[in-house]
Amino acid sequence: MTQSSAKRRRKPFPFHIVVFLLPATIIYTIFMVYPLLDSMRLSLFTNSGGSEVFVGLQNYVTLLTDELWSPRFWGALQHNAVFFVIHMVVQNSIGLLLAALLTSRAVRGVTFFRTVYFLPVMLSVVIVGFIWQLILSPLWGIAKGMLDLVGLEQLFKPWLGLEGPALIALALIS
Repeated sequence: MTQSSAKRRRKPFPFHIVVFLLPATIIYTIFMVYPLLDSMRLSLFTNSGGSEVFVGLQNYVTLLTDELWSPRFWGALQHNAVFFVIHMVVQNSIGLLLAALLTSRAVRGVTFFRTVYFLPVMLSVVIVGFIWQLILSPLWGIAKGMLDLVGLEQLFKPWLGLEGPALIALALIS
């Protein structure tokens, strides 16, 4: 077989990959891509008297320069940045460390720790949120008692009820 005939002869395209990816792609497009694109389209219009009027980028100019909207926008952006940094730096570092520990054969009781670690994945998000609310509650939560046991009672605050620590607590919990 010559080199030119080998180049002409290609492997057939693996159509089974398309069959497996198509349902997920359709669902993702319907529930993620289409709403995102429609939101971007709607941001270029204003609703005036029940009809849409094209205003271009004026909504964005108003958002960034208006006395009422601008501080709220920048505050929300700051909260999102804090949430993102906590997620990326803290949670990814802890996740990588735990993954390394849970795959190690040198750690005793690794199967128990794997079960405890993956239990929230199997539970509903609502149930996990309710459990954390119970743990952190200043009235009946166990966080205060746990901190008292180790001599750190002065660190306890109603983390979910205060404006400053609530964002950090929610970012760490999620």
